[in-house]
Amino acid sequence: MPWKSKTRYECRQACYYQEKLLEIRQQLINENLILRPIYKDIGYHLKSINTFQNKVNQFMNETNSYSSVFKLSRNSPTVSQNRLADIVERVETTLNNLLHSKSITETQYMAMKINRSKVRMHYLYFVSDIHKEGIPVQPIMVCNDGPTMGISRYLGRLLGLLFNDATHCKKFHKAYNVIHAMEFYQKSGHLLPTTLFTSFNINYLCLNFSHQQVMKALEHFLNSYIPSDHSIQGVTITSILELVRLVLDEQYFIYNYKLYRQTAGSASDSSLTIPLVYIYLFYWQPDLLEDLINKNELFFRSEDELRTLLAMTNSQFPQPIWNITRIGSTIHFRDILITNNNGVLRIRVYHERIYDDYELLSSFPDIIQPPIMQDIWKWLRAAFLKAIRYCANQEIYLHELEEIKAQLNLHKLPDSIFNVAYNEILEDFGVPVVYEPFTRSPHDIMREHVFNYDRYRKAKNKERRRQGKREQQNIFHLPHIPNLDGSTIAKIEQELNTILYQNFGDHRRMQHISIKLLQHTSSSLSPNELLVKKRSDIDYLTMSGYEKKK
Repeated sequence: MPWKSKTRYECRQACYYQEKLLEIRQQLINENLILRPIYKDIGYHLKSINTFQNKVNQFMNETNSYSSVFKLSRNSPTVSQNRLADIVERVETTLNNLLHSKSITETQYMAMKINRSKVRMHYLYFVSDIHKEGIPVQPIMVCNDGPTMGISRYLGRLLGLLFNDATHCKKFHKAYNVIHAMEFYQKSGHLLPTTLFTSFNINYLCLNFSHQQVMKALEHFLNSYIPSDHSIQGVTITSILELVRLVLDEQYFIYNYKLYRQTAGSASDSSLTIPLVYIYLFYWQPDLLEDLINKNELFFRSEDELRTLLAMTNSQFPQPIWNITRIGSTIHFRDILITNNNGVLRIRVYHERIYDDYELLSSFPDIIQPPIMQDIWKWLRAAFLKAIRYCANQEIYLHELEEIKAQLNLHKLPDSIFNVAYNEILEDFGVPVVYEPFTRSPHDIMREHVFNYDRYRKAKNKERRRQGKREQQNIFHLPHIPNLDGSTIAKIEQELNTILYQNFGDHRRMQHISIKLLQHTSSSLSPNELLVKKRSDIDYLTMSGYEKKK
């Protein structure tokens, strides 16, 4: 039975944090400020409510992808509920018809069907992108429990696999996969002193593509790459088109007590959006993309020639698609900085510039903390591993270690913490003694060890998925112990699993059993939940009790 009681210390801590959070909320109200999560980062950004709302209004007007349907109020609480019920009814009718006509299988039907008791209307909120000048806003569509999410997830996987098979397109799941690809590119002799890198951003296209044009592109793509029986995994082309059209048509959501419909693009967090955008791009410029995919590069005599071609390509689209973020011998991709230094590849950690003109509630440093202060040992281990993976040589690696030390000094943390954490990394991945003459630096050897560790973890995860065994979690509650840092917990966990393996490793039924230590967490709401109002009222997001039971 779950253990829900708290110690006196935990109760006092919960009360303290609750009071402090309420103080912050009141301070925000008094000063007419709004607190928002940072886009693709950890932390918060503080802004005047009026300034933030003006940026939101400007974004919605410029994208022109959202159409207002109805202003919600307590006098008309059923408008959004009725709209959600209509969408659910259409989805269920469509899936039932496809199942009865044998256009989809029972398994596919179950993967896409709706759970009426859990379905929610989509809702939108905005966050601050402090990594861009002017700190623009970015939309976040919450649609995990939406009425069409089952269809989106299934078709997203299906179309993604089909696109990859048809185009041999490479998808990088981790940042260090890009490093492996770039280093292989150099070893293959393709990196020349004159080679330039270019990067594109398709975020705007995800929000703004024409539904009519993407359906045309999808139909052409499916007819070109699906076999003569016009079906893939038993789903016909006609059924795929019908389901995708259903998803795009029923993109209703709530924002700021208004019901909207998204009339162009799709939710960036939807599993279906990226495959549709790739197919859209491939349809409009197949020769350009096929050359890019087959050769892993494009050949142009100059940067101006490339820009001219892309500008011409953009002019053929209903909206610009190639948003060039950078062309040059140095670019950054996510948190990687890639440089072509006269034919020699140099890779390091990219430290993104932050445009933030506010000190975030410095009066409450114990409530809202940066990741480095939340768990210093976890932060340090992640920083060290990133430096080892990303830095191409010893010189760059040592420079990155100085960057890590600078972060510790910035937060007034002692150097002894750095030394202890770094020694742990050396114990796990380092080289204790290097004998002369040795042609490889300690960093090169340590980097190889980390990459081997990454491959081992990937293989183990793949093996688990292949076996298809669902892990069963049994929770045993232990007597209260003081809070432990992440490093100590990891050591205790490792020792327990070692003992388990030494004593029961030969038992077949014990081979897939491991011990995971989880600290008891308070049920109190997090600062993010208490300070940042993102979700609309639950009454606007759910169906009526009658509709749930139908």
